[in-house]
Amino acid sequence: MNNDLDWKQPALVGGLIVGIASALPGISALNCCFCGWALIGGAVAVKMTISNSNRPLRAGDGALIGLFAGAIAAVVFIVVAIPIILSGFATDLSMRVMESFANRVNNPELQDAMATAMAQAGEMSAIERLLSSTPILIAQVIVQGGFTVLGGLLAVPLFEKRKDLPPPPPSYGNTAEV
Repeated sequence: MNNDLDWKQPALVGGLIVGIASALPGISALNCCFCGWALIGGAVAVKMTISNSNRPLRAGDGALIGLFAGAIAAVVFIVVAIPIILSGFATDLSMRVMESFANRVNNPELQDAMATAMAQAGEMSAIERLLSSTPILIAQVIVQGGFTVLGGLLAVPLFEKRKDLPPPPPSYGNTAEV
């Protein structure tokens, strides 16, 4: 990336959007739609950079800005998600959703399996919840990183309306000899 782009603050803002919104129970549900928060965070970072840039951005610039936003988002997500996991709040919320779902299902075997899973989850210590969540956290960080890059890539053609380079000078005939 060229040094003439001021991408640090936009990447920070985009990363904060992705990291916080993806870690909070409830509003993180937008990630079910093609990692919505990650797309939004990458696009916001690129839009902010376009607004502050003296030159047009290219697709590669958008991808790198999205990547930086994704890296910041990964750190923020982990910092916000770990206390939520340790507190048990997300587990309690998940168990209420599962219980509501189990009550609507007419399959007794599925209801029994869900009751067993909820009982096991309810008995987990904070460290056990964290350890069992670690693979999901790692996968989410990786996927979110990819989608912030995609958000950055998509934002360039959406928001960059300046022309890239002036047209080449007109050709004055074929100067190459055969």
